[in-house]
Amino acid sequence: MKILITNIYGTSDNNLCSLQHKVTEIARKIGFYELGIYRYPVETDSDAELQKRLDGICAAVEPGDKAVLQLPTGNGIEFEFKLISKLRGMGVQKIVLIVHDSYAYEDMSMLRGVERMIYPTERIGNDIAKKGLYAVRKFRMTFDSEDDSLVMRNLLKATDFYEEVFDKKGLSSEECIQIAFGLYDRTGKYTLLVGAVIQSVLENTMSKVCFHIFHDETLTEVNKEKLVQTVGGFGSYLQFHQLKSSDFEFDNPGVKSFTIGTMFRVVIPNVLKELDKIIYLDADLLLNCDVMTLWNIDISDYSLAAVWDSAFVEGVEMPRVVKEGFVLRERYFNAGVLLMNLNRIRERGDLLALTREFLEKYPDSILPDQDAFNYYFNDTTLLLDDNWNVNVLSDKEKNTTVRDDVLYHFQGQSVIDFFTTSDCEKLYLRTKAATPWRYEGIEEEIYIGYRSLSDKISCLQKLLGCIGGKKKIFYGYYKKQMQNLMDILGVGKEDYYVSSEEYQWGMTASGLTCYSFEKLKQEKRGDYIVFVGPEYEGGHAIEKLEDLGLENQKDFFVIPCLLAGPQGGYWA
Repeated sequence: MKILITNIYGTSDNNLCSLQHKVTEIARKIGFYELGIYRYPVETDSDAELQKRLDGICAAVEPGDKAVLQLPTGNGIEFEFKLISKLRGMGVQKIVLIVHDSYAYEDMSMLRGVERMIYPTERIGNDIAKKGLYAVRKFRMTFDSEDDSLVMRNLLKATDFYEEVFDKKGLSSEECIQIAFGLYDRTGKYTLLVGAVIQSVLENTMSKVCFHIFHDETLTEVNKEKLVQTVGGFGSYLQFHQLKSSDFEFDNPGVKSFTIGTMFRVVIPNVLKELDKIIYLDADLLLNCDVMTLWNIDISDYSLAAVWDSAFVEGVEMPRVVKEGFVLRERYFNAGVLLMNLNRIRERGDLLALTREFLEKYPDSILPDQDAFNYYFNDTTLLLDDNWNVNVLSDKEKNTTVRDDVLYHFQGQSVIDFFTTSDCEKLYLRTKAATPWRYEGIEEEIYIGYRSLSDKISCLQKLLGCIGGKKKIFYGYYKKQMQNLMDILGVGKEDYYVSSEEYQWGMTASGLTCYSFEKLKQEKRGDYIVFVGPEYEGGHAIEKLEDLGLENQKDFFVIPCLLAGPQGGYWA
């Protein structure tokens, strides 16, 4: 089997000719065979004369070959259609079209039906679609680059077709590492995050990996193909498992506040019955380690292996299972990275049914599936070294450089923090750029990050204009976020904080006494400013202030609007 590539000669379009010559020259270096095409007077050729020309062009073609046609050839679409038909008739198994430009065509529908179509820019891709050219698969790749190695990689990707990506031998736990993701992509942007995690896994892992994508109808064909490219470029495997999002509808506020995709993992034991072990990963991760080390950890006597959730060290609201005493605080684990013993989990019962039962029993659980995992499996979970789930927000306070052999978790961080950007965040951006999405999403992320900084500056300016001489009242959970704001603003003798928890009334923290909401209601408007945690009172704290006639950014300020991301502020 050979891979053939066309190359034009004798055309008046020097730029197009130079580009095709360059691509062909690189293709020959990796074993492609050239099919030379000259500019013919095809408009005056008889059918017999045209057939002779096609016979000459295709003299080296054999059954089973693959062919790459660089377009335009300069001979018109009818010639190109007949060339494709000739190649098909000679047994060429797959045909790729590289459309360097679409300017020469008014209608491209005659060329439909090829296995793959490549275009260099979104403009050309959109123009091709308008002109009626469709293919089994289509990709955006660049061949007009000074980087010969990039052109070479793209040529290999263009002709590989990634059949091996879907090979069932990838489902063997002995053959390769098994990794699963839950993917719900209502906005079309979440798949990029999954792709970046996969990219980081493959860049750091020498062994074969089989990735399992549990998704619903929100995964688009375009994004699915980019996942295929990501995995296929490293010679690993990929399996898609489509689910119905309606099967994961729970009457639980926690489920509604997170992406429903996080619930998809609870069907893994039932869907992948042939597997006995798998790694589950969230989409906000970056691996700077060989995941084989995690895969090789012996959990034969455990249901799960996970890392203790350090986010609850700083007095964040306690998970329901810890409050109720089902789980010790020092054993409550984070479910963003899980090594799962599927056989032991199956012995416990149907994981989806167990999760549904838990959420019906505890509808106010704020971390739904994570709480459920802790509720059912905490006593059979192996707690791993913290390096397998490093919280970036906490770590960057101690480490500004990238650490080797760790798995970074951007927990609670939706975009890169431009207030104190660390080297691991820069590595994350480079990893995203190395995926088939390239710079998609990164420009928007930078824009959102800087817009967030601008919004905070505006909010702080309004606060400076009205805070003078006024009493400061802090309303919400007393945690590190609130403490950070107190440290910035300073507190006075008349300042206090408000809690809905009766047992806290009369207690002091950071020199402030705690009172009920009734005391705030008795205050004279204009004499004070309230700093409120928006998640407090079940998310109704702001609403309660507005019911008193108070105005946002005048009488009260939302705490995360005033703080940078690492301090507990909004990221976007």
